[in-house]
Amino acid sequence: MSHLYATIARTAARQHGRVSTGDLRAAEVDPHRTKRWVADGRLIRVHRDVYAVGHRAPSALAEDMAAVLACGTGAALSHRSAAYHMRLLPARPRMPEVTVPTTGGRRRPGIVIHRVHRLPQQDTDTFNRIAITTVPRVLLDLAPRLDSITLGRACHEAWVRHRVRPALVEACIARNPTKKGAAKLRLALGSDVTLSMLEDGFLALLRANAIAKPRTNIDRFGDKVDCHWPELGLTVELHSYRFHASRAAFEKDLARRRRSEHVAFSYGDVFERGPQTIGELRQRMAKSSNPSGSVVVTSRSRTDA
Repeated sequence: MSHLYATIARTAARQHGRVSTGDLRAAEVDPHRTKRWVADGRLIRVHRDVYAVGHRAPSALAEDMAAVLACGTGAALSHRSAAYHMRLLPARPRMPEVTVPTTGGRRRPGIVIHRVHRLPQQDTDTFNRIAITTVPRVLLDLAPRLDSITLGRACHEAWVRHRVRPALVEACIARNPTKKGAAKLRLALGSDVTLSMLEDGFLALLRANAIAKPRTNIDRFGDKVDCHWPELGLTVELHSYRFHASRAAFEKDLARRRRSEHVAFSYGDVFERGPQTIGELRQRMAKSSNPSGSVVVTSRSRTDA
């Protein structure tokens, strides 16, 4: 392996196997040598001015790194691509989405480019060595494009996974006053969402028994709780048994918690023992009408069975 190629290989190792023509120039690889390396397969063109080094093994990180490199200085992975890597949305988009701080420039086949006049430095970060927009900026960018339920879930994930509070989102909105979707995003930050089949099943059980709907996945003293009745001071958590050695051990643990006044309901409580669960909940609700009898119920895992 030549000294120059070894240098490029080291650069590629830091960039998920991808290099730009700027990287090649910085390593003093001239255009003629670049053409030879392309011809013999040491460089494989993936975008205009971006190459895979030595192989084209599929990788989401490699593809997104290549897209950012292709868009030049100041570009950052954004929108649904950024949301996927930050685990705000479950699905990766068909093509990488990149925000570029310029109003002009050429199109890039295979890349969705969002051109802005200015991308504030406070709205960019790095993820696995890829330039990316911050979580608050991702939420603001996506607000006009997502339905209210999906946006609310993304806001919940931003809180739980990244500890992004409304104040951080408000600061991002203030930095970008011409962005659309600010009002919708503010509503989503305080919206009630459900995050699992277990939560949906619990609400359905309440409806079938004419029990008032609680608020769901809201902030209580700096933490997210699954179900809360503000007028009763009653909070309910819904637990799966994913982190227990067996379902029997999990159910036994929940029974112990209830005896100690910490109420928790499981998948079996909701879907298999509904009448008993409703009876117990009514008793707890009656007790919670007394301010000294507050109760807790939560969801430690989103695996429902």
